[in-house]
Amino acid sequence: MPLTGHDCTVPALLIDTQAPLDVLHDAAVHRIQVVTQLLENLAFREQLSSDAVVL
Repeated sequence: MPLTGHDCTVPALLIDTQAPLDVLHDAAVHRIQVVTQLLENLAFREQLSSDAVVL
């Protein structure tokens, strides 16, 4: 099932509707952790002098 609600014709996220719930949950947890870490890195980077090495 493709993610809907955006203007792009290529789906950004596909969900296997036949996958077990624990697999879907693990994938969702992983995606949320990755985005959380990225946002924390960006927030931390603003506190330092804008050094590209932090990311």
